[in-house]
Amino acid sequence: MSVHLLSSMRLVPSSTNILYQQVRFKEFGKWIVPHRKPRWIPMARSKMFVDPPKSLIPKEEQEHIAELNEQYMMRMRALHMYLMEDDMKNSDTGEAAMIAAQKEEEEHLMMIKLNEEENLRIAEGRKLRLISQAEEKKVRIAQELEDFHESEKIRLAAVDEEVERHKAEMENRIRVEDLEMAIEQALANPVDFEYAIDKEGHIFKGRTTKCKKVDPKEYEKLPMASDGF
Repeated sequence: MSVHLLSSMRLVPSSTNILYQQVRFKEFGKWIVPHRKPRWIPMARSKMFVDPPKSLIPKEEQEHIAELNEQYMMRMRALHMYLMEDDMKNSDTGEAAMIAAQKEEEEHLMMIKLNEEENLRIAEGRKLRLISQAEEKKVRIAQELEDFHESEKIRLAAVDEEVERHKAEMENRIRVEDLEMAIEQALANPVDFEYAIDKEGHIFKGRTTKCKKVDPKEYEKLPMASDGF
């Protein structure tokens, strides 16, 4: 009974005769679809006293069909059990997966052990290598120090020689008391640094020197590279 009928029953006086009719349709969203009749409505008179249709299939054939159906269901159940056992074995939590996981764990532990052994071997080799490198470094440093001391001795000897040479040159220096005399001698004896060279390579020193007036025996020859200089 719909809500509209109930509300109308409350508004209409009880003396009014109302006809109730069952509607075999119901709303399904925005559609109205047919619906079965309620349980309190009896069977239709057109269907009363009507025997159900009898099967015309022989009894032997029905038993054979049932037997085939039973065999089919039995085989399907066996196949289902086989597939389920295979899935249990090959799944993550199955027997095969557990065996594979155990094998993988054993291989992992073995690889860890091999890695630790390799690390120990490499550490021992590194230790020996560092000791060898330290010894080689000591020998190299000692050789470098020896070479440095030797080069330092040579350098100091060269410095001493240079100092002695400069000391010898300082002996010929012009002292303060001899400065005026040295100036007078330089003015009295000027030095001419001009010179000329002829085509044969003879040198004629002096600004006023005449090459034709110089004795050929007194010619000064310019040293050439072909002479071995």
